[in-house]
Amino acid sequence: MRQRYVPALHRWVHNSIRYWSSRSPEKSRYSMYRNFPLLLLLFFLSGASALVYELLWMKELGLLFGNASYAMATTLAAFFLGLAVGGYHWGSRVSWHDRPLQLYGILELCVAICAAGYFLILAGYAWLYPYLFTLFGDSRVLFIAVKFLLSMVILFPPAYFMGGTLPVISQAAVSRVEQVGTKVSLLYAVNTLGAVVGVFLAGFVLPPLLGFSGSYLAVMGVNTLLGVIAIMVARKQPRPVNAKTESGKTARGFLSLQVLAFLSGMAMLALQVLWGRMFAQVLQNSVYTFAIVLMMYLFSMALGGMLANRLMYLRLDPVSVMFILLLGGALLVALTPFEFIWLSDNLHYIGGNEDWHGYVMQIMLDAFLLMGPALLLLGSVFPFLLKLSEKSGLIAGKAVGQLVAINTAGAISGSLLAGFVLLDFLGLWSGIRLMAVMYVLAAWLWLERSRRHDARAAYIPAAMILLLVSLLDTSKLPAVRVDPVIDEESLLQVWEGSAATVAVIRRGAHLKIKVDNYYTLGGTGSYQLERFQGRLPILLHANPEAVYVLGLGTGISAGAALSLPIDTLLVTELLPEVIEASDKYFARYNNDLFYDPRARVISEDGRNYLRGTRESYDVIISDLFVPWKAGTGNLYSLEHYQEVFQHLDKDGLFMQWLPAYQLSRPELSIIMRTMQEVFPQITVWRGDFSALKPIIGLLGHKNKTPLSRQAGLFRQRDSVQGVPLLAYYAGSLGPLHEQLSKFPANTDNHPVIEFLSPITQRRIKAEKQHWLAGDELIALLGSLLEKDDHFFLSAVPESMRNLPAAGYHLHFAQLLKQQGRLNRAEKEMAMYQEEIAASTPP
Repeated sequence: MRQRYVPALHRWVHNSIRYWSSRSPEKSRYSMYRNFPLLLLLFFLSGASALVYELLWMKELGLLFGNASYAMATTLAAFFLGLAVGGYHWGSRVSWHDRPLQLYGILELCVAICAAGYFLILAGYAWLYPYLFTLFGDSRVLFIAVKFLLSMVILFPPAYFMGGTLPVISQAAVSRVEQVGTKVSLLYAVNTLGAVVGVFLAGFVLPPLLGFSGSYLAVMGVNTLLGVIAIMVARKQPRPVNAKTESGKTARGFLSLQVLAFLSGMAMLALQVLWGRMFAQVLQNSVYTFAIVLMMYLFSMALGGMLANRLMYLRLDPVSVMFILLLGGALLVALTPFEFIWLSDNLHYIGGNEDWHGYVMQIMLDAFLLMGPALLLLGSVFPFLLKLSEKSGLIAGKAVGQLVAINTAGAISGSLLAGFVLLDFLGLWSGIRLMAVMYVLAAWLWLERSRRHDARAAYIPAAMILLLVSLLDTSKLPAVRVDPVIDEESLLQVWEGSAATVAVIRRGAHLKIKVDNYYTLGGTGSYQLERFQGRLPILLHANPEAVYVLGLGTGISAGAALSLPIDTLLVTELLPEVIEASDKYFARYNNDLFYDPRARVISEDGRNYLRGTRESYDVIISDLFVPWKAGTGNLYSLEHYQEVFQHLDKDGLFMQWLPAYQLSRPELSIIMRTMQEVFPQITVWRGDFSALKPIIGLLGHKNKTPLSRQAGLFRQRDSVQGVPLLAYYAGSLGPLHEQLSKFPANTDNHPVIEFLSPITQRRIKAEKQHWLAGDELIALLGSLLEKDDHFFLSAVPESMRNLPAAGYHLHFAQLLKQQGRLNRAEKEMAMYQEEIAASTPP
């Protein structure tokens, strides 16, 4: 497809150039230099639009891959491959065109046109995905490769034209060869500043305001406007004659520049991935925190470009300057793990009780303090290479295009190296140290190839290597925070994988799984609760045969399903390291989940699995997920619930477990409203009677039917710590339909939960808002009980219909006890006991 697609656009570009050239008026007297500020403005906006595209693509590929690290690595690889090919191609051919600014405008228009194809390709992909899943779903590696090729179809064409913008606008800006360094480095810095604005818009402004489709259309409009402005201005501009003269041969030293450009691109992107993982250990890991860290990375890079621009005006030895930049950057990179441990107080959560704005400012400050000094030096390397390319014998556009292509090829290698090799085999801290070593070796290589240096200078890289393996040894730094004194914690094992850092921790007598240092996936301390979450939805079905569980965690919930008479159990877990941890440390608690012939555990994104499979299930259970974590909102979306509905058998049930202690009332209402758009009947269940950390279950029914007398709940006569299961029933959502209709639905295009819940979390930390727990939750559950139409319990024996009221009194009593209102708590407990005594089994 791409083989037909790109050449057709290429022919259109050349035909357009001929058309506009034939209509161009005579050359005006003023030079391109006088319009250089306009070029800076155009390229600033171009940088902003490019990063908006990149983050929107990353979001879409997150839905495709499920795994955020795969989405990031694939987006970067496909995006940078397009940039590399485009940079080399258009840089080599810019000398063919009399008016490079006109060509730049046409490239911007091509970006907008190719981006429009995104909607068509995604629609075709949605239709194609089930067939691809059938063909390749059994091979995880092969399926990832197929997804990568699909990503290339989406991302390569617009990235290809984006890649041509820097060499082409460089040719337009430079009237003399000796201006390449100063002008192009400034263009580079301004473009990177534009990228900072693009990240801010894509991470904070556009998706909440316009949705993802609206954001995409808006940035397409920006590219179109840039293209039109550039073409109109170019019609009055002369071509830069002197900059187009080429000597006919490439200077010998240009190979050194190319090698260094590759190494610089590889190390810079590897550091971006590694530092991103570093901050993931101490942040809420929402869409906002990812954007903030990336903004500070790009801002520091822009400052590096400006530093390089200033250095070019000083009469300094370029060999020495580059040597100092590389060695100084290497030292600062090597120090970042130690600075991070100190700044985070040994991997404590950053932000404390700051409110939302204070939290954002704290992350920005910490990210700049950690990455800024190193990037100020290392971000100067590539722009400074542009200055050194003036002696290459190539015209401006061609020299810039080749260096951009090689630097971008290195960036592709760096993102893949860090995402799939370094984290898996070396770990985070050793991976960062390896990047520091790479910069030291680059400094030594630069010194050797320059052939005009003091021989004693070669000892400096050797001394730096010795420092990195001795005083700056990162092997003793902690990968996960444990508290052996207060919490009696000890680390049993840690896995550093491409997607996350997973650890099994013993706390007192209990075990638990932690992901990225702070997110707990359950543990033996909540054994009964986790078993209940796996059993209750199955016990509410009359004849459960096939069960599907999204999210493994410890495996206790999924394994509890095997204690019931079901035929098959499928469990999907995104992180392979979690599967290994569950099998190795929790086998005695998860009912031999990995060895029961009825069960199958696969490493796959749960939502994507439903998109591809043709299987259907009697019961689907969605585990507890942290609402504000990036990507989690996809599991509360309308599109996901529609997929779930399509994969339920007749009278099938879907249980959405929710941590009420991590949701506000508006967020719970949004999720309820979203489920009401899909399921004809939703009943609400308590996951426990906790006053501090309550869990709520929303049970979606494929058909509106009362609770069957054949349900396992009646046959098993289960109870949890003496509490009958019907006491966990809170009511039906039907009577609240009009109230919930005032809230927006959570969709892929408008992911309200993903953008609202991180702000809510910080407001609650600052005590400006409250979780849906305590009095507010009791009031909601009381309202549900009062307004319940009793349709769901219509087949339940009359004597058992008081059990939901008993559950309400028990829950209220627990809250009152926690608040210290003991007299009222005793009265509620007495009412609970009266209701229980009045209820008899059928």
